[in-house]
Amino acid sequence: MTSIVLGMQDYEFHGALLKDWEAVYRQGLLTFWTFTVIRERGGDVSQIRQWIAESTEGTYNPAEQTLYRQLRRHLDVGLVELRKVPGAGGPPKNEFQLTDSGSALLTQFAQRNIRLFDQPSVRHLLEEGSA
Repeated sequence: MTSIVLGMQDYEFHGALLKDWEAVYRQGLLTFWTFTVIRERGGDVSQIRQWIAESTEGTYNPAEQTLYRQLRRHLDVGLVELRKVPGAGGPPKNEFQLTDSGSALLTQFAQRNIRLFDQPSVRHLLEEGSA
């Protein structure tokens, strides 16, 4: 494979384009990662934020306020449910879980969109990047 050496300006431009693309990509998949972790574990916003960061190897690290807004929207349409659980010596904590409807929607989304990444051309890109 031919190696391309980029000049500093080209490298900075390429980096800026990649950063912009990733920002749009992250916004689109935040719901996917949120639903994935609360389907597996449920939890409060702080835990959800931590689990998203762990699950994505630090690629996603959403602000708690962003998660609250997102979870409120999904709560309003019945995809997420809220439980009040006793806090450790303090006020009750708000824990979020995926409803059956939210779980079904997550499964459909993954089958229609995430499964597409399991193609030889995409696997080749991943292998190329780790070589």
